[in-house]
Amino acid sequence: MTASNGRAATIETATRHVFPNGMVALLQRNPSSPIVTVRGEVRVGAVHEPALQSGLAVFTGAALIRGTAARSFQQIVAETEALGASVHAGGGMHSSGFAGRALAEDLPLILEIVADMVQRPSFPAHEVERLRGQFLMGLRESEQETRTQASRAARALLFPPEHPYSRLSSGTAESVQALTRADLVAFHRLYHPGAATIAIVGDIDPPQVIDELERVFGGWEAQSAPPDQVLPPAPPVQGLLRRDIVLSGKVQSDIIYGVHGLSRTSPDFYAANVANMILGRIGLGGRLGDNVREQQGLAYSCGSSLDADLGAGPWAALAGVNPANIERAISAIVHEIGAFCADGPTDDELSDARDYMTGSLALGLETNDGIAGTLLGIERYGLGLDYISRYPAIIRSISAEQIVAVARRYLSTEHYIVVTAGPAVA
Repeated sequence: MTASNGRAATIETATRHVFPNGMVALLQRNPSSPIVTVRGEVRVGAVHEPALQSGLAVFTGAALIRGTAARSFQQIVAETEALGASVHAGGGMHSSGFAGRALAEDLPLILEIVADMVQRPSFPAHEVERLRGQFLMGLRESEQETRTQASRAARALLFPPEHPYSRLSSGTAESVQALTRADLVAFHRLYHPGAATIAIVGDIDPPQVIDELERVFGGWEAQSAPPDQVLPPAPPVQGLLRRDIVLSGKVQSDIIYGVHGLSRTSPDFYAANVANMILGRIGLGGRLGDNVREQQGLAYSCGSSLDADLGAGPWAALAGVNPANIERAISAIVHEIGAFCADGPTDDELSDARDYMTGSLALGLETNDGIAGTLLGIERYGLGLDYISRYPAIIRSISAEQIVAVARRYLSTEHYIVVTAGPAVA
């Protein structure tokens, strides 16, 4: 058995248990590690917050650890640090996550603390204000970051205001400043055991862990129906939409080219993912990095990203450039995308991408945290526990013709958005 096959077999032997309240547990024993990793998520996120309350999901998620009905923030920190353990929580676009790490013998206490945080956060007013101060500091710093401001503007051009993808899940300084403790309490009511998954990996006994989870999560009762993940449609981009953001005092500009992408559950996902790897990921930024950065010297960095989740996020090309090179770099990016759509990948590019993608997935299973994260993704997208063993064949089955087809279907040199952020250019 190869190392890759061994890791796939490990995932396939994971225990999947559904509790009466709908919560799913994915448990994998790894006796080679004395450390146990806990990772979980509740599928409630920024897609469920009102448009005028952007940042609410992320703020609520981060506040879970700040105190519960049974423990203050200081008690949580003291109890975990005394064991050399840790717990964390946060929010995102589609889900709110929680995590823990401890020695196997300390797992019951960590599960008790995590369960307390997720089910019974008290959102103490003074802790909410401390957290708000930290958030506002980070958000105000990000207002001067060219990449962050370009990303905000790109989403606003690609998606209508009522669409959750039209804004960053972190919110803005203005929206976070306006949030109240009552807003956090109300948003937390959306947390639902039927939308929750917990993955635990390490030197554990799965039946015993199931009993522990039943003890600490079994009394979690839903206060409402599980929130759905249905997103409104985004109208197609017509022609070229461009926005230039001036940030004084900067020496670099960031460029984003963007189109609507696809969801993780789309039949086109695997071909698009391989295409994106070739276009702007592998090596020093794929074909975009080779052409725009290496050959023409127009960018400090250049690559691409495919944001495929439960909804269809942006498919983007990104570059950091000398402000004097903005127009030439944009032209080079659009030209390279057009050439990729016309000709597709070379045999070597396709072979390299396949090797990299199958190898990187295997490397991701080297740690308990990587295994736990993979298990969560498998559950989130309904992939099945045999996904890891199927994945290499899926990737190696993607042909150059499929890549050309998917590139032409989504990428465009006629209908796209461009955003630049940086100093004023004369």
